[in-house]
Amino acid sequence: MDSKCANLSKLNLEIYKLVFLTIIFWNLMNMKRMNILPKNNLQKFIFIFLPFACGYFLSYLYRSTNAVLAPYLSNELNLNAEQLGLITSAYFLTFGLFQLPLGVLLDKFGARRVQSILFLVAATGAILFSFGNNVWSLVIARGLIGLGVSGALMGAFKAFAVWFSKERLPLLIGLFMSAGGMGAIVASTPLEMAMQITDWRGVYLFLGIITVFIGTLIFFIVPEKKESAKNEEILSILRVLKEIYTSYAFWRIGPLSGIAGGTGLAILGLWAGPWLADIGKFNKSEIANILFISTIMMTIGTTSLGIITDYLRKFNISPVGVMGGAIIFFIIPFTIITFGLMPKAIWPWVMLSITSLAATLAYAGLSQHFPNSYAARASTAVNLICFLMAFIVQYAIGFIMQIVEPGKQSGYSIKAYQAGFGLFLVLLIICYVIFLIMSLKESKNKKKITGNDV
Repeated sequence: MDSKCANLSKLNLEIYKLVFLTIIFWNLMNMKRMNILPKNNLQKFIFIFLPFACGYFLSYLYRSTNAVLAPYLSNELNLNAEQLGLITSAYFLTFGLFQLPLGVLLDKFGARRVQSILFLVAATGAILFSFGNNVWSLVIARGLIGLGVSGALMGAFKAFAVWFSKERLPLLIGLFMSAGGMGAIVASTPLEMAMQITDWRGVYLFLGIITVFIGTLIFFIVPEKKESAKNEEILSILRVLKEIYTSYAFWRIGPLSGIAGGTGLAILGLWAGPWLADIGKFNKSEIANILFISTIMMTIGTTSLGIITDYLRKFNISPVGVMGGAIIFFIIPFTIITFGLMPKAIWPWVMLSITSLAATLAYAGLSQHFPNSYAARASTAVNLICFLMAFIVQYAIGFIMQIVEPGKQSGYSIKAYQAGFGLFLVLLIICYVIFLIMSLKESKNKKKITGNDV
């Protein structure tokens, strides 16, 4: 009798929840039909910021899942390092390649429509991934996920620029980036806990369903604001892109930002897990906990870098200068990890995570060298090189490891990781030296110009 009453109470509670959510959704639909626009900051936060923040949360969650899921995928589908790298990196390839057309689509159709359609593409990819049984089916599915979430960041920035005042943007962007950090956190210990209940197929199927919901939410509750039409010709767009990609500023900042940001994304998004298992000899639960701590510190590091950058402006230190200093502290732990100098130490991974997003300071740094009308495309240029490098690094590491130790599917030696990680450590150091030389040259030129003006 007691159990029947308890079950009835639970059923009633679920019914009340369903009714409550239905009422909320119905009210939202009414607002949409009547085209009621948010008038104050609270309404804008609820109807604009939160839906896009949920989307960016999912984007980062998708990006980071395979660091935990790698051993499960390898065991069930007999994947080697090269295959695992190819599957995971497909996300970055489609994500990066879509950055240039994305800017045009956002300007023409608006963030609400573009983002909701793209999320349906991501959901399709996630559901297909959950049914995948071979390498290429998983590569295609993962590529669709990358394409689908490629606008999660830039689409939100577009919507924020339309709806919020410029004074509010730094705070909003800081909060928004934290939502991404939360996605990375969920892709660590919580994801490993979920694997005790279901398998990797169940995880991706669930993510696909959630992605459909978020895409629908964005479409139905994010309001539309009409903007003055900008009939910019294709030739004009190409001229702007040519000006950006051939500028001295881009070649000073872009390569270092791309290799540092791409390497951070590639390693923390996949290879951290296998390294901790093979070299650190940690078990699955311990690996998830280390990644959990690292992603929390990454979120804190992103916020801290923003605060530090803002403070150092008082001393005429640019965002690019802060980026250059922070990347030194990225190279140090990366070197220790590459050579396996401290296999049981957690601090190198924490330090790597904290500084892994230092390359994002290039967005603000590069934009300062161009007119305001170029700002979005300058940021897209950095985004493109960063994500394409993430694809190359993530796949190439697995490819190199497989060459060093052919036939293996797990349990790679430190030599394999030294070869894979080492190539990009050397490239990073070379790009850093070039960055320093070009920065010194630019500084001297500025002093000459200032001297001539005097």
